[in-house]
Amino acid sequence: MGSSISDKLLHPIGSTTAFRLSCEAFLRASTIELLILVFRDELQKKEIQREFELATAKAQRRIPFHLVKGGKERQNSVSNALCACNPSIEFVQVHDCARPMIRPETIERLSRKVTTAGAIAVARPLSDSIRKTFQTSHDPEIPQKTECVDRSDLWLMETPQATRRDWLDDGLRKAENLGLTVTDELSVIELNKRKVAFHDPGYPNPKITKESDLAYIQYLLEK
Repeated sequence: MGSSISDKLLHPIGSTTAFRLSCEAFLRASTIELLILVFRDELQKKEIQREFELATAKAQRRIPFHLVKGGKERQNSVSNALCACNPSIEFVQVHDCARPMIRPETIERLSRKVTTAGAIAVARPLSDSIRKTFQTSHDPEIPQKTECVDRSDLWLMETPQATRRDWLDDGLRKAENLGLTVTDELSVIELNKRKVAFHDPGYPNPKITKESDLAYIQYLLEK
């Protein structure tokens, strides 16, 4: 994000933040009964507590929530969050707050679908051409051998990702036992040969990864 942005989730986007927008969406989703907020350090913990109170006031809904310290990798943070869940909880959704444009109706749809699918994530079919490189140089402008990758069965993964809680628990334990680092929740579920489903929301749900993405989120909010 560059040296000027210390925390992309809490960096101002107009009069709000990515974290606050994400919280508002989940607070407005009638199917969500508990929120677990995973924080990086004590400084961030204080900031997200303040942001969460602002989101609660804006959404005009209060639900139980817990604050949990994250881990080294995403899967460690998810494991820590699951440990804070009551054992009676059957289904969970994991969301990356760097995707602040998620909408309550999408969250509610995932809540309904996961009860029969077992695992379902926001995703969208790939529409761009994809090429694989066999480069021996780190300079992409040097001519090199490439090949086109068939995109017909490729999907871009997003969040939230909704799963049966026991499936996620089992998958995370298996990933840990195998010493694997995984990038999303469906990856650990698939370690146990579980089938998963996708939901294309039909609207932009971009992830903030570069400073320019903040301007795009601002544009979407204004639009």
